[in-house]
Amino acid sequence: MDFTRYSVEDFVLDESFQEFVADADSEAGIFWQAWLTEHPQQQAAAGEAYALVQALSPAKPYPVPAGLKQQELLRLRLRLQQAPVVRPRLRVQRRARLLWLSTLTLALLTVVGWWQWSRPGTSADSLARFTTANGQRRTIILPDSSVVTLNANSTLTTAGQWAANSPREVWLTGEAYFQVSHRATRLVSDIRSAPANVKFVVHAGELAISVVGTQFDVNSRPGATKVVLRSGKVIVDRQAGLTRENLAMQPGDLVETSDARPALTRRRVKPDHYSAWTQDWLRFRATPVREIVQLLRSSYNLRVEVSDPSILSQEITGDVPANSLEVLLPALAKALDVQVTRTGNTVRFHPSNH
Repeated sequence: MDFTRYSVEDFVLDESFQEFVADADSEAGIFWQAWLTEHPQQQAAAGEAYALVQALSPAKPYPVPAGLKQQELLRLRLRLQQAPVVRPRLRVQRRARLLWLSTLTLALLTVVGWWQWSRPGTSADSLARFTTANGQRRTIILPDSSVVTLNANSTLTTAGQWAANSPREVWLTGEAYFQVSHRATRLVSDIRSAPANVKFVVHAGELAISVVGTQFDVNSRPGATKVVLRSGKVIVDRQAGLTRENLAMQPGDLVETSDARPALTRRRVKPDHYSAWTQDWLRFRATPVREIVQLLRSSYNLRVEVSDPSILSQEITGDVPANSLEVLLPALAKALDVQVTRTGNTVRFHPSNH
């Protein structure tokens, strides 16, 4: 099977990829992690598919919009029937597993149909997509002269062209720092009531982040999305069942949502600590190791193993270069007084007396 030709839909409907999302340590999980490391050009599509599959896990039903267009679903099904995908079987599935996968696949077809319909434009030709690989950083100048700095293992999708009378919209998977230019000709005191043509909206995970012109960081990885505001004003919206919840952010606010705590929460932080990566630095301030482990997985695409769970609750304070694992890993080992070893794409944390 030539996985290099997989689209987002192909990944979503692949049973072994679904198993990878459900359990990264499974046989399928190990296979896909290794394969994606060797094929960074497919990480963007796989990342979007990962988010879709994860959204439909049994523990977290996906809130399909009421406005879903049936013709889009029928069109997607027809296309999939015309170009069937032969998917690998890594092991024989149990009868119950097959039943669950069948149900999941039908739900995925529905969500992918909505996803295709709800994204900007109706064809690949109307989209502009920017991606980064492991440890890579990229600066993007958008059509309105806004500047986006894209962190490692991230994807930014926009409409190919923005109309002057409609909102500027982008879709983010991963992390990015936004410096949004103003379209408004006069001061906007309320973003909610601002004209559509002056708004800039970032769609990240379950959040819609609306601004008119400001600087902020968005980190949207599987399981959690964070927004940190450096200057100006931001409105963060989240669909919560049949209602929406929203928060108005002030500079220095961090707003986040996660699988464990879906409701929007707010806390005060120092924004510079969260944007230091744009200057190739990581700033840890009483940062738990569990957060650093997640960073190693998401930004460097590493498989991380921790032999002693107590290590995860330890905290680190300090600055280290973000563009060099050869510096970062030894610094972590010294600060934690543990052994940190790397073998290929796998990093292991052990107590120093191990």
